[in-house]
Amino acid sequence: MSSHQIVPSDFCKAGEILEGKLPVSGQERLASVCADTTGEVVWKVVGSLDIHQRPRLLLSVSGNLHLVCQRCLDVMPFRLDTETAVIVTSSELEADEVESALEDDDRTEVVVSDGKVDVMDLIEDEALLALPLSARHDVCPDKEAGRWKEKKASPFAILGQLKRGNGNKK
Repeated sequence: MSSHQIVPSDFCKAGEILEGKLPVSGQERLASVCADTTGEVVWKVVGSLDIHQRPRLLLSVSGNLHLVCQRCLDVMPFRLDTETAVIVTSSELEADEVESALEDDDRTEVVVSDGKVDVMDLIEDEALLALPLSARHDVCPDKEAGRWKEKKASPFAILGQLKRGNGNKK
């Protein structure tokens, strides 16, 4: 994965924009949670200053990924499409102040950096955070028609029959 190191304060003051495409195979952490490494992530980073003149990066990440369904363990297509603002602070204290001022704003993150920031790390982090905790099809595909659809007797129903059968013998 190629690196795009930026100095957030300079990047944001200048209102710069970076964008590109990354193959899933080039993102080690993202590839490790996908079913395969096909596809790519399209990304864009726009620098600006917020109303308090703090560096603010707007991250847009999209793409089509293949995840593993946790029900049927089959490949599940997933549309990644997320946009998040990242406010860059220079200290933990400032980050805490910003986070408390943001309260419940789920679309804004706060990152501490005293120098350069690797944009590719931010992009991969954003993609990972946008993934479902437990990927599942709405309805899993029926690969073995009829095998899972046949109605099986409940083990509790069988126990009930045994209990009734034993009660009649007394």
